[in-house]
Amino acid sequence: MVSLKRISVFVLLAALLLMLFVGNASARVEIFNGTITEGDGYQINNYVIDVTDVFVEANTAVFKIYERDELINDKMFDRNESITFDFEDGEMQLKLLSVSSGVLPVAKILITVSDYNIGNIYTSGDINGGHEYATYSGTPILEITKTVDKNSIMVGDSVKVTITAVNTGNDDATDVIFTNPMQESFILTDTFVEPASTTSLDVGELKTIYVYMLKATEAGTYSFKPTTAKFSNVADQKFPPATSNTPTVTVTAPEVAEIPKKTAVLELSTDVDNVAIARNDLITATVHLKNTGDASANSIWLEMVVPEDMEYVSGDDAIEVISGVPKIYMDSFGLQQEKEFSYTLKANTLGTYTLITKLSYEYNNGVDTENQKVSTESVTNNIYVQKGKYDDLYEQPIYVYILPIVAIAAIGAWIYHRHKQYKF
Repeated sequence: MVSLKRISVFVLLAALLLMLFVGNASARVEIFNGTITEGDGYQINNYVIDVTDVFVEANTAVFKIYERDELINDKMFDRNESITFDFEDGEMQLKLLSVSSGVLPVAKILITVSDYNIGNIYTSGDINGGHEYATYSGTPILEITKTVDKNSIMVGDSVKVTITAVNTGNDDATDVIFTNPMQESFILTDTFVEPASTTSLDVGELKTIYVYMLKATEAGTYSFKPTTAKFSNVADQKFPPATSNTPTVTVTAPEVAEIPKKTAVLELSTDVDNVAIARNDLITATVHLKNTGDASANSIWLEMVVPEDMEYVSGDDAIEVISGVPKIYMDSFGLQQEKEFSYTLKANTLGTYTLITKLSYEYNNGVDTENQKVSTESVTNNIYVQKGKYDDLYEQPIYVYILPIVAIAAIGAWIYHRHKQYKF
């Protein structure tokens, strides 16, 4: 129930405010209530009401109404007579209240407006001599043009920027303030012309506002930021800012000769002295290494991978067995340098094998700050480990060998025994 009452009060207040607003919008507002001497006028914005003749005996006066220099009404008024005419976006009413004599005859008039925001009245008051001596306000129109002397330059070159403004409107532009933002990727090197904090442009006047030089610092295509201007007219009415065009400048970086990159190319191969060997025989492997590139190699590692069923026996002095793996380390390997390393393995088990040699190294290509890293490997042809000459004998059960030996030993013992018997 309380909420309903609150809503009702709110709706009532809103309705009252709406009625008040509508009433004010359509109400007639007094602008002037006073006397004007014959031959003078009264100005409201760009409208002037001239009192051309006053006839005191007849209680009449003649009024001429002008919009700028255009006569829009010419009428003789009786006392308390009025006329209504269009005034900008509303209506204006002129009423003759009375006439009287003096040094010169005068007319007392009432001027009111309706359907009009009186805040838009920027000029009002008596005009001695009437409309011919009135100063009218209009609409200044500023056209701002930004030009560049070159549309294509190189990094490090300069471009000349010129900004002009012309007033093509029907009123002077006053209190003109120009804003010209700086352009990214350019630096200001010289300034030849720049405006004061505020300036003005009369109707039809052309002014050079800025002339300056910009130096390009980075390649790219740039649309220059627009120059803007805030301004008013002679009646101190402010207008929306004017904006210039946005010329485009393409900046090209100078060509830089590409530095060729160097490469260390270590060619790796591994050979064996025999591809078919008997079990328990030895095989010798030879690792060949040659730098065919145009850069030295650094931090070189060679790793000889020994098959599980083979045994490392020996190798060159450069080979070091680390954690059971034969390895070679070299600090550097120069251009066209070539080396060979040999090592020997023993074949313990029948089968087919390959020997793998792993290689890793680094080099600097002469361009990049970090070293380039390379890993590769070589693999031999198949190695066949076959049965040896006496492998068949070794493979027989032990009793095959023990029984004949026992028999021979028994026969030998019997013969020896008989020999001793006959000797005696």
